[in-house]
Amino acid sequence: MMVTSQLAFLGAISAFVLLLVASFDQIKAPLKFIYSCFLKPLGKTGDGSSQQGRLEAFYKEQAEIYDETRGGLLRGRSSMLALAAAQLKEQLKASGSDRAPIWVDLGGGTGNSWNIEQMNNHFPISKFQRVYLVDLCPSLCRVARERFQKIGWTNVVVLCEDALSSTFPGMDDPKGKIDLVTMSYSLSMMDNYYAVIDHVHSLLEPKTGILGVADFYTSSNVTKASNHGVEDYQCNWWTRNFWQIWFSFDHVHLHTSRRDYLEYRFDVKKVINGRNHFVLPFIVQIPYYFWIGQRKSSDSKKGRFLLPKPVSSNLTAGLSSDEEVDEPTLHHLNVSDLRPRSMSTDSNSSQGSVPDSPSSVGSSSTLVASANSSKALVEKQTEIRFGSKLSQWRLSYNPTLSCHTQFRSYIYAFTWEDPRIDLEVLNLERDDVMFVITSAGDNALEYALHGRPSRIHCVDMNPCQNHLLELKLAAIQKLPYTEFWQMFGDGRHTDFCRILIDQLSSSLSSPALQFWYKNRSTFDDCFYETGYSGLALRLFKWLVRIKGLSETVKEITTTDDIRVQEHLWENVVKPSTLPVWLVEWVLSHPAFLWNALGVPINQMKMILDEGNAVQYIYDTLDSIMTRSLFKNDQYFYNLVVNRKYTHESCPSYLTEAGFQALKEQKATDSMLLHTKSIIQVLKSLSDGELTKAVLMDHMDWFDPEDAEEEIREVARVMRKGGMVLWRSAGRKPWYNALFEKHGFEVEAVGVRVPGSGISIDRVNMYASCYKAIR
Repeated sequence: MMVTSQLAFLGAISAFVLLLVASFDQIKAPLKFIYSCFLKPLGKTGDGSSQQGRLEAFYKEQAEIYDETRGGLLRGRSSMLALAAAQLKEQLKASGSDRAPIWVDLGGGTGNSWNIEQMNNHFPISKFQRVYLVDLCPSLCRVARERFQKIGWTNVVVLCEDALSSTFPGMDDPKGKIDLVTMSYSLSMMDNYYAVIDHVHSLLEPKTGILGVADFYTSSNVTKASNHGVEDYQCNWWTRNFWQIWFSFDHVHLHTSRRDYLEYRFDVKKVINGRNHFVLPFIVQIPYYFWIGQRKSSDSKKGRFLLPKPVSSNLTAGLSSDEEVDEPTLHHLNVSDLRPRSMSTDSNSSQGSVPDSPSSVGSSSTLVASANSSKALVEKQTEIRFGSKLSQWRLSYNPTLSCHTQFRSYIYAFTWEDPRIDLEVLNLERDDVMFVITSAGDNALEYALHGRPSRIHCVDMNPCQNHLLELKLAAIQKLPYTEFWQMFGDGRHTDFCRILIDQLSSSLSSPALQFWYKNRSTFDDCFYETGYSGLALRLFKWLVRIKGLSETVKEITTTDDIRVQEHLWENVVKPSTLPVWLVEWVLSHPAFLWNALGVPINQMKMILDEGNAVQYIYDTLDSIMTRSLFKNDQYFYNLVVNRKYTHESCPSYLTEAGFQALKEQKATDSMLLHTKSIIQVLKSLSDGELTKAVLMDHMDWFDPEDAEEEIREVARVMRKGGMVLWRSAGRKPWYNALFEKHGFEVEAVGVRVPGSGISIDRVNMYASCYKAIR
């Protein structure tokens, strides 16, 4: 018995040894990596008197396996290079230059597939005039030279030198001549950090040079005072202290002052913060970031182009502590808006327009001198009035305020108001200046497409709603129609992360890029099931499947006979999915009303004050079935059923003709996205500046005091003859009287009659629609 046990034990040991021998090639690299990184401190080996000695001691034994072992630890490198390439292409295009750029990769190591070779996938190495890979470690430089010689890149030069003392063969004086500098997990390892940052600053081309960084970091316990890179920036106490101590053993320095100085010296263009769940997900969380910046412009200092006359006191009166009043100082203007009317073919403005003031924006001859100078003046004036811009469309805002941080995502993935009625009533013209609530941005795009107003102020307190509209604007500008349709027609794009970084990133603000990178799985399955409104779609899908109605609802969306559509609803779908008890239960839960349907308590009260909530729902849906076909007109409810649009049933900006018109006519250039409260944006506008305003249904949400304050401001900024349009859950909203009190003539566009079976538009979700003329 004893002998048998001993033999079994020896057999197990032998099998284990044989297994190790057989799999040694597979485990050699991880074992070397673990030993070099975790068991062999950098400062205790080799020539400790110099940084080069420490690096050589650390990397010499793992130079051959460097590429193989760094993928999981050094996150964000590929994305940083892709961002840098996208930004470089944009800069070269904007400058009109056809010269080949010069790239310096500092701390490039072996030039592995995450650096030089990876960049080749985004910006061909052959299109660079010269690529300099600078690294202080001889072993890594040797591997890099062998690799590039094998590939055949003759324009890549490997320099085994210090970042501060590098000489660039072929360049007498490199200062101000480098187009791109990248630093991939090397900046935190450099002893002379601040001097290196200053040196890189001097190397970059002053106007178009780009710096790309990917590295570890830690934050302080102070909230980041910036519009860039705020989301997921803050580290908890344990993360902040543990990783600083751990990495310092290997002379990797993560003190927060390093990244602070980087962002002090450069204008931050794009930044994404992340957590690397290396080896042990949810336990190990190593903070890292990837970052794109440029040299600061001499004109970028806040307040450089200030107008002499200060803002009137009423613009800041009554703002709460959660509202922004300091970026930058607002200024009183004697213009309605510096609209680019002179740039359009229609030079005749409407009778009610307010002329531009020569004293504030220059003479009329200056404005019409050239389209380019006029556009530049418009941009400068916009920055003076509303603050710096984060992208072509997005105005700066403070993302740390509680009024913004309360929103984790967008509420509406699609807009729930019928733009056809809006366009008929508003009768938009090219010199119109509009004020609209962003929502999902669908109707703002319809206004831009069909009316082409000179300015559309899109306003939303929820940053994520503006992130969504900004994504649509960037997609219209950068993508072909087929990909745009995949995203917002089909609601599904399996390669979204790639196009986000490679094609859209250069047009997105940093906050929007961070949001969509974090939520890059949004388009993996069904975009329209995301956001709070997606809850309602998922609930309907669940009900349909449980009740076995999938084929029936499919027939409703495909039939050419409206009588069949009505019959299937009334006799099959409605009794199964909307019994009275279910409707009553849903409408009795405020949390569901707000999160899934976007209905606040005050609005629900308006419904109950005028009747029965169950009847309200039936009045909404019954008349829709007899109005028009889901197949080719009712794209709102077709979306609810199918969770995607069809080419026959979709908003007109999603048609190929509409998309091409927006792209070619640059109709979206008129949009300005404000991430602030409605009242705050109204207070920043000049008297008589607006001609049209669409307030959707949000007045239903207010108490009388708040409503009057907003209506008073609307009256102030609305030009004589201007129009305000709104919808309401009430047939006779109580605030109509407030519009009349402040000088408006109120007229009903449509009012639902309970039980009549007649809808007021294709959505019919609201009991009334009104317009008011100033």
